[in-house]
Amino acid sequence: MKSFIYHLVAASFIVWASSAPAYAQKISPSENEPDHIRGQITDLTASSMVITTKDGRTIDLVHDENLTVIALEKGSFTKVDFGTYVGSVAIKLPEFSPIVRDSMSYLHKGFELRIVDEQLRGIAAGHKKWDLTPATVMAHGWVDDIEGRVLSIKYGPTEEEETDVEVPRGAPVLKMALADKSLLKPNAPIFAGARKDADGKYKAVFVFIGRDGVVPPL
Repeated sequence: MKSFIYHLVAASFIVWASSAPAYAQKISPSENEPDHIRGQITDLTASSMVITTKDGRTIDLVHDENLTVIALEKGSFTKVDFGTYVGSVAIKLPEFSPIVRDSMSYLHKGFELRIVDEQLRGIAAGHKKWDLTPATVMAHGWVDDIEGRVLSIKYGPTEEEETDVEVPRGAPVLKMALADKSLLKPNAPIFAGARKDADGKYKAVFVFIGRDGVVPPL
């Protein structure tokens, strides 16, 4: 577990509560953020894998026994309740959105919602830019309020430290849990974070992979 937490912190996949609050809209990517690689495993060994990216590139990823593997499987919005730990990639809606709410945070539209396993609770509190589109952000925290399909994702003690996300019907709702390398198989779609070593080779820090046909939407 210690090595798992170390890798996620080192990868800066997590933004801690010291990040800029959502209301300020002064969000910048972490300097330590690894490169994001989205694609499909086309070859696999005990210590490496070849990824063919969505734009046709081929990338060799080296990994070791401490590689963090996160499994994503189908979930249900009905399982979300007050206090549930969640994550979402979303985009900020215009200031005057159709939903009128008493909130200090801008409303965001979610591309997806992840219900985070209790084993991972607390390690991903924050709000930061995300590269799914030029305008997307990622937020992790506990559900502090629910209004229909709008969740207040809370990651700090003040009212400003939250991101309000509307999860549209049809948006993927997934369960997110710690897994192991047995899920890594040829043809599996993945989302990976990796850094280049001094010799120019990519070393994988974490990998998100789906179960039962789920494709990581991150």
